[in-house]
Amino acid sequence: MYYPNIDYAITLYMKRESITQEAFAGLMGMAPNTFSWKRRGIREWSLTESKALADILGMSLDDLTGRARLGAERPRWLQTEERTGHGIR
Repeated sequence: MYYPNIDYAITLYMKRESITQEAFAGLMGMAPNTFSWKRRGIREWSLTESKALADILGMSLDDLTGRARLGAERPRWLQTEERTGHGIR
């Protein structure tokens, strides 16, 4: 299943940190092609991978998958991107 919030958060993080998808895959401890398949929804994220991803991004699993409760605290870097509109272009 494809989770747009996950792909969006990864893309913003990579842009902010100026890292490539290959470098992010390395942070996750997986091959770049596996990471790409998971981002695009071709392969499923395991719970362990999802938790590691959330930790790297500084997000909760609920926020990462779009299940965050109203009023939940969002990571400061994501709030800044949303407020300034300097997200994905």
